[in-house]
Amino acid sequence: MSFKDNLKADARTFLNTDEFAESLTYIPHGGTVKVIKAVVTRERIDPASGNFGRSLKNEAEVYIMNDDTEGVTAIDKTNDRVLLKELDGDEKEARITEILSGDEGIWHIRVGW
Repeated sequence: MSFKDNLKADARTFLNTDEFAESLTYIPHGGTVKVIKAVVTRERIDPASGNFGRSLKNEAEVYIMNDDTEGVTAIDKTNDRVLLKELDGDEKEARITEILSGDEGIWHIRVGW
């Protein structure tokens, strides 16, 4: 098995663990909407960067598989969106604010809503 295949296998194992992963809806700009598994780390509410002191926003770090079937192979930071559940169960549409890292197995992104 190649290094690339190992990364994909490790990502698949990590993201398909029900103990850590949850389902979210990925909405690619101009593509097909799909439900995928992700590990989501929600963060505390902070003042929005552009409106310091005026508005609040939620942020989360999200790990998704770099795969055509079980994840996404490309991310359009400007136009792609994700639907995820807040801790109270409400579903929110979030935009991708930053691509933190990506390799052959997994994407690590920051989203905000």
